[in-house]
Amino acid sequence: MRKKERQLITLGLVVLFAAIAWWAYGGHASPGVVLNLDNQSNTSTTETYQLAVSDLQASVDQQTGHVLVTFSLTNEEHFNVSSVQVLYALNVADPNNATYTALNATAEDGTYKAEIPSKFGDVVYYKVKVVYDNNKELTSDVQSITVKDTTAPTATLSIDYNATTGNATITVNASDNDAIDRVVLFYAVTADGNLTNVTFSNVTLTTAPYTYTLTVDSNTTDSTYYYLDVYAEVYDISGNMVRVPANGTIQLYANETKTVSG
Repeated sequence: MRKKERQLITLGLVVLFAAIAWWAYGGHASPGVVLNLDNQSNTSTTETYQLAVSDLQASVDQQTGHVLVTFSLTNEEHFNVSSVQVLYALNVADPNNATYTALNATAEDGTYKAEIPSKFGDVVYYKVKVVYDNNKELTSDVQSITVKDTTAPTATLSIDYNATTGNATITVNASDNDAIDRVVLFYAVTADGNLTNVTFSNVTLTTAPYTYTLTVDSNTTDSTYYYLDVYAEVYDISGNMVRVPANGTIQLYANETKTVSG
């Protein structure tokens, strides 16, 4: 083949491919012709997730003195979590080197919780340990809470008066979520029940039943009758106090055998 003929054939092929390319770009490529005209590479974005302990809180059950720990796990759905525990230690000198007891946490509506069997007065140290993805571990920082009793006692007060002896027995019925420390009784005997400028006497009772007997009228045969005014302050061992009655006094007019309460 002559050189000129080869040049003509080459030129013809270039024109042919140019025509095919124009046809393809114009949206006219036939189904039988596959043209790969995309020279841009596909790219993808890889998201990363971090497992974390969030909303870690502790509260004291005022009935039992136990500490309830609650928390959640951020991005938990992206990890294979095999164990969630709360580790705790009570009243230790060095929480960073203490021996911790493990409690399995239970989940409800995305919130984990565990109840630590503490008592009032304890200092509780706690942290969360999560095992995930073939024994990887996540442990939160150590937190602490002092188990304080913030609930005041409940109490009632009554006075039983015996007109024959002239004596009155004061009784305080008291209860507490933890323990009663003491009951302080305040009382005054007056001729007319007027408490203006009256100084109350007091007595402290430390053992149940909390009762105290005093003489209101030493001469029960005359026609003079006295007034007894009483109130009490009841303290638990955490220092919480309730006053009974909440205001004023319970007053007894010692004219006959009777019981008054409030």
